[in-house]
Amino acid sequence: MQTDEDLRSQVMGRLDAIPTVDLSDIQVVVDGGVVTLNGAVDTRQTSFQVERSVRRVSGIRGLDMKLILA
Repeated sequence: MQTDEDLRSQVMGRLDAIPTVDLSDIQVVVDGGVVTLNGAVDTRQTSFQVERSVRRVSGIRGLDMKLILA
């Protein structure tokens, strides 16, 4: 089983691979396998890309998207 820190690292790697995402605008917290994203993205499409990418990380138990459009 992966630790929360392992999952956070994988999520950060996925987010870093999205050209329209600025990692300094998104806080990633993992607790008990549940990923919470807080912050801002520039478009709805970017938000969908973020969600799709994070959901592909093996081992996460849930995703709480708290991103706003800015």
